[in-house]
Amino acid sequence: MNRTRSRIIRFLLKNGPSTCGQIGSELGASSSAIRRQLGLLTDAGLVKRSSTQFSASAEQVQLNTAALEASFQVSVMPP
Repeated sequence: MNRTRSRIIRFLLKNGPSTCGQIGSELGASSSAIRRQLGLLTDAGLVKRSSTQFSASAEQVQLNTAALEASFQVSVMPP
C-alpha cells in the first residue's frame, strides 16, 4: 500500500465518514489524487462510499493486515 492510501485509511479510521474534500484538505493532497486513491481502496474493499462520504471498514483493514503479516512470517521468517 502506498503512503497516501495508508494516510487515508488512518484518517478515516480516526475521524469517521468524511468527504473527499475533507480528506484532501487534512492530508494536503488534491481532490483528484484523493479520489483516485479512494477508488483503489473502494475496489479493495477497505473503504465504503455512501453518497458523498467515505468510511474505512475496520474489519477489512484488520483482515488485510493479518494476511500481510502472515505472508511475511511464511516467506521471510522461516521457523
